[in-house]
Amino acid sequence: MHTKEQKLIENSDTRYIGFLSRLINFLEDILEDAECETIYVSRNIIDHGVVEPVYIKPINCFYDPGESTKIFADKWELEGLVTISHGDLDFKELYYHIPRVYSLRIHYMLKDYALKTMASHREYYFAILFNGKAFLVEGEKNQVFIPYVRHCLSAHTHPARIAIPSGQDLKTITKTMLNRGFLHAIESIGQSLVFYRIAPFTEDDLITIMKLGSLDNYREIINTFRKLKSLRAMVI
Repeated sequence: MHTKEQKLIENSDTRYIGFLSRLINFLEDILEDAECETIYVSRNIIDHGVVEPVYIKPINCFYDPGESTKIFADKWELEGLVTISHGDLDFKELYYHIPRVYSLRIHYMLKDYALKTMASHREYYFAILFNGKAFLVEGEKNQVFIPYVRHCLSAHTHPARIAIPSGQDLKTITKTMLNRGFLHAIESIGQSLVFYRIAPFTEDDLITIMKLGSLDNYREIINTFRKLKSLRAMVI
């Protein structure tokens, strides 16, 4: 009998992704609640990969951002880690930092599992939770089903050499984004496809994705997602 692989993972990379995800959602909430133009953050978040302290500078807010900071720091488990002070980086740059970190630090681990999928056709699913803990599970041939757990980043392996999303894959992507996650990757032994959020997920984008039929090639996928307000796709 085949024993399926299951693994719990927690390291500096998973904790960093979890922290970035909580921080961006926290800043989105402040932006909306205090009606700010934007928010700047301290660059050390990106330059050194540190998770604390975080300095933020809300810009042109209609309401007091201090009150919003207190409320949402508790919601996103950032109490004592964020201070309103200075900032030299627009927080919107953090959206693009998550796929960079994935590509540089996590992508190659999933490539190893894509090789296993190519050989056995058993797919693997990887996810990082908002608390920085992660898991990897082995599924069945050509599919993997798990009980849904809210997460900020996920990936699954694909048995074909080209990672073209199926209708089920598109549902997985939208569910991740609806739950304020940031990235889903389809990993194959060839090029891999990464879908990531660059703004709060919009209802219009959800409707557009759910209306999509089959997408036949990378160029069509990337061009389709480039027209969306809140999501992008890239090949790595």
